[in-house]
Amino acid sequence: MQNTEFESQPKRKWQDYASIKEEVVKLLTQHPEGMTGAKVAEEIGITQGAMSKYLSMLRVDGIIVSRRVGVAKLWTLVADADRAGMLADKIGEDDEATFRDYAVSLLEENSKLFEADGKRVLVMPTNILSNLYKYTKSMLGTQVHAFFYEWGKDYVSEVSKFVEDVAAKTETDFIESFLILWRLKGWGRFEITAMEKNLIEVVWYDSIMSDIKDKSPVDDFITGALGAAASYALGGNWRFSEVECKAMGAPHCRFRGSRVSEDLKIDLNNMAPNTTP
Repeated sequence: MQNTEFESQPKRKWQDYASIKEEVVKLLTQHPEGMTGAKVAEEIGITQGAMSKYLSMLRVDGIIVSRRVGVAKLWTLVADADRAGMLADKIGEDDEATFRDYAVSLLEENSKLFEADGKRVLVMPTNILSNLYKYTKSMLGTQVHAFFYEWGKDYVSEVSKFVEDVAAKTETDFIESFLILWRLKGWGRFEITAMEKNLIEVVWYDSIMSDIKDKSPVDDFITGALGAAASYALGGNWRFSEVECKAMGAPHCRFRGSRVSEDLKIDLNNMAPNTTP
């Protein structure tokens, strides 16, 4: 007859994940120096094999992280400061990071969401952005284009530090990492189709503004952001225009940018902060 230390413990089911998570978080809060998986299993009262699966789930959910200390593998709670690096590492592993990985990197404080770099997230579903465009156009007429263009330029200043971190860890350039971040946020697929000294071309296959049917390009926010990103990354003053627009019936959106001067590099630290989508 077998006798183990867990024999008297009630058996856990996978449906117990929520309660296990709560117990692990409470335990690791009391041990900020970290604990081995075996010790966590012993304290909670389940087998090491089962605990290993739970710890893996908690790691995927962005709640805990492990580190090596000698031969021991210690688990600790994810600190807020770790989240940007974790997302950048995930992107750098296989370029298969998803919206889930982006969502896991978000922080919640006082019922407010913050991105991994500490910037406040103002949740804006795509239909709200398109409705905002329509409303702004009804108020400003054709000036809506300049309004959204400048908004896009300001947006780059909000995310530049995080994009730089991602670019460094993935060994990609600033613009490519910037487009990866947009994809993670659910904005669809982008592709850089041309990258020369004085010319950049970007295709956007899944425009979130395509429900707006118009006789002129409507993706001014993207146009402004691409120009600011190119100016920040490459120096000079870059100007983008939308040469194909899905809202006008094109199969996708195509943006073409050119360097119009060499004597200007955007100083993002001095740009006025603005609301981000």
